[in-house]
Amino acid sequence: MKSKKETKIKEVDNSISGGSPDVSQITTKADLRAFITDVRDKLLKDQAAPIFAMAAMQQVMTLDAIYDLLDKENREILQEIWVKLSQSGLHLRKPPLLFGDGESQVAAK
Repeated sequence: MKSKKETKIKEVDNSISGGSPDVSQITTKADLRAFITDVRDKLLKDQAAPIFAMAAMQQVMTLDAIYDLLDKENREILQEIWVKLSQSGLHLRKPPLLFGDGESQVAAK
């Protein structure tokens, strides 16, 4: 049985992360979609600072299986996040993975 302190720590942790899956646990397109949708929603509602969204993007873009996990919908969500980050004042280059010819890049890997 968990103590009250352990339960409270877990509740605080869930409220901070919003219940989102850990990036290291993303193994399917649905997992990725859930994570990036959460990041996008928090960014658009000003519930997360752009730098935190940028950190989440960096973690997602460096996943080992990112080429397998990116489909059209996931790519569009990531593009939305990227545009919002650019609009917030971050000076960013467009990653070819998101804004280049996605079909040829996936086929090349």
